[in-house]
Amino acid sequence: MTIHTSAIIHPNAELARGVEVGPFTTIGPEARIGEGTLIGPNVLIEAGTIIGKNCKVFHGASLGGEPQILNFKNVTASLEIGDETVVREYVTIHRSGFENGVTRVGSNCLLMAYSHVGHDCEIGDGVVIVNSTALSGHVIVDDKAFISGLVGVHQFVRIGRYAMVGGMARVNQDILPFSTVEGNPAKLYSLNAVGLKRAKFKLDIRVAIKKALKVIAQPDLNTNQALEKVLAEIEMFDEIQHLVDFIKDSSRGVTK
Repeated sequence: MTIHTSAIIHPNAELARGVEVGPFTTIGPEARIGEGTLIGPNVLIEAGTIIGKNCKVFHGASLGGEPQILNFKNVTASLEIGDETVVREYVTIHRSGFENGVTRVGSNCLLMAYSHVGHDCEIGDGVVIVNSTALSGHVIVDDKAFISGLVGVHQFVRIGRYAMVGGMARVNQDILPFSTVEGNPAKLYSLNAVGLKRAKFKLDIRVAIKKALKVIAQPDLNTNQALEKVLAEIEMFDEIQHLVDFIKDSSRGVTK
């Protein structure tokens, strides 16, 4: 363990073997830092924050701070970050706004510089959030989603797994799994073809997903009609069923 002499570590914080802490960093009470994690200079890690193994937190990041809620009354809440996640310069991630609540960021994520994750968000594994993108409170991002730079995401939106959100998009409805969206407001563009190829989705599954997304995007069909057409005409791979279930579970409506 290597801790710079100018760092301030609360005596109740727990730092595992191999942790490094840079100069002028502050780690609050009850924080837990996993084995092999590197914490850069001028980082603020607030009370109750849990960071997994082999993470990297770059300078200026602020983790586990109070949620940005009007008239917020301080409660015991936390932030949890999974293993091998990289948090770049000046990223902000806020703890939950609820008593004993948790904001969660998964494993193997990359949060690029100046990105923001609001209170009570749930970020899956393998998610990439590019520079200066902001997620409002209660946003859910499923595994392997990619959110480009300068994107704004409304509260309570869900972004499906393997979705791609284009740069500078304004997202105010749920983003379908496996899809690419872009624009202000965001519109469904196509299949996330590159992402699914890289993830080794089989060709017949990619073709079926592409057909389903085309049906869902048809302007003359409402969502229920589109679902009926998908169920009637497209082979029911697990991924198609996941897409159907995602739409049925959507509380804000989906981006089309």
